[in-house]
Order: sequence, then C-alpha cells, then structure tokens
Amino acid sequence: MIIPDPFAYPVEPHRRKHGPAGYADYRDFKPWLRDEFVFRCVYCLFRERWYPNGSAAFSVDHVVPKIVAPKLINSYNNCVYSCIRCNSLKRARITIDPTEIAYGNHLRLENNGRLSALTSVGQDLIDVLYLNEENIVSFRLYYIRMLHDYNESPLIPRIIQDIEQAFGFPSDLPDLKSLRPPGGNSRSGSENDSHHARRDRGELGQYY
Repeated sequence: MIIPDPFAYPVEPHRRKHGPAGYADYRDFKPWLRDEFVFRCVYCLFRERWYPNGSAAFSVDHVVPKIVAPKLINSYNNCVYSCIRCNSLKRARITIDPTEIAYGNHLRLENNGRLSALTSVGQDLIDVLYLNEENIVSFRLYYIRMLHDYNESPLIPRIIQDIEQAFGFPSDLPDLKSLRPPGGNSRSGSENDSHHARRDRGELGQYY
C-alpha cells in the first residue's frame, strides 16, 4: 500500500470543510479543527500519533492572533490546528493563512530532513517556527527512514506495526454528528463527511 508523503505541504490552499459557529470559547472548535486539518499541525505537519499524549499536544491557533484581532477570537475561519510547540513559537505573530496561500509553494522537504524555503514567505515560516531546529530535523528523518524501511521490506510484521502506528488515523476520531454548535454549521452536512462518519461507513483509508 502506498503511503502519502507525510511531509509534503499542500500545493493548493486548504478549503474549509466545516463551519461551526456560536461557541463562546474558541477551544470548543478543537474537535472540528482536528477533523478539518486531518489530525496534524498545519505548520510542521507533525501528527497526533507522533506524540505520547495524542491530541492533548495540539491546540487551536489563531491565524490573526487574539491580541491583534480580539473580535476574531471565536471565528472558526480564523482558527487552524497546531501543535503546542508551533503555537507557542508563533505567539502574537501573523503568519500566512493556509486557507489562502498554499504552503507547498513556499516550503520543500529535502532528503536530509531539512526544509528549504522556496520564497521569502517560506523562509519566514522556517525562521519564526524554528522548522529546521536539529531535534525537529532528526524527528523528520526518523519517519523518513521508517518509510524507507517499509518500501524496502513491506512484509516484515515489525515494520508494518510501526507504519500503522505512525501513519494510521487516531482511534478517537471526533464524532461531529453528535456536536451541536450554538450557531449551527454554515457548511451544513459536513459532519457526514467527517473521518468518524467515513469510518462508520467503511470508507476511511488505512493511512493518510
């Protein structure tokens, strides 16, 4: 089975799938954002399953920071899914919105595990979020080598188990159909296309 490149940044802007509204606390967007951004950080692309505490290592991040635009604090369209590390490093900086500008046109992963900036925008992302910090590069290389081992020996049980753990979906997929945003969902019916709903219908792939 072919596993998608885990460090390939999208070459098209992300199109919002969900539109929950009316929450008094932006943190209530988290289950929607987990599904929206497929259980990984929009900035570094690290996945929930790469952390011992899973989704607890991730948070809701504001594209335009709260201190800059307090009126957008509870706007779903100003929120993305981020690991706590990237969120903390970003702080009050304004970064490019992945729903408007595709990161894949600004960043490229090299074979040595480092990111190359294709533009000044990409270099700014690397600098602000320390995306080429040595421990981050080592972490990438670990998974790059895991994929290499799988491609070389796809039938070895130990390697298969590692791949399933690293690149499979989380077991606790959020059931968005059970949620009731106070302001409704502007993209009504999107709950039926959530990863949880697709798993229930047997439509969810093994890896992503």
